[in-house]
Amino acid sequence: MDKVNENMIDIGGIRFNGLDIKKYWVDSESAEEKKIRYYYQDNHYLGSVFSLLIAGLVSTFLSRRKNKPPRKKYLHIRTRQNVAYSFSEDEININDTVLKLKT
Repeated sequence: MDKVNENMIDIGGIRFNGLDIKKYWVDSESAEEKKIRYYYQDNHYLGSVFSLLIAGLVSTFLSRRKNKPPRKKYLHIRTRQNVAYSFSEDEININDTVLKLKT
């Protein structure tokens, strides 16, 4: 087996060269949700630490009260060419994939 094939990793039907992956991380927020959150944080800042604290406490209380199911995990990958990919836990086994990426 040659050196190039040793570095190839299949993730969600896409073949990556492990050497081209610049960084990867796992979180529970999709790229679209993150974009919306950043938009509202940047353009609609509440103004005071106290009001941010109150808003956080109310949000936590309401999310626990509604008994929402746990959020999905997402694996985000950024290549050396600055191409971004996101995979949900519905598409791939994130734990196995992260193990592949670490080796």
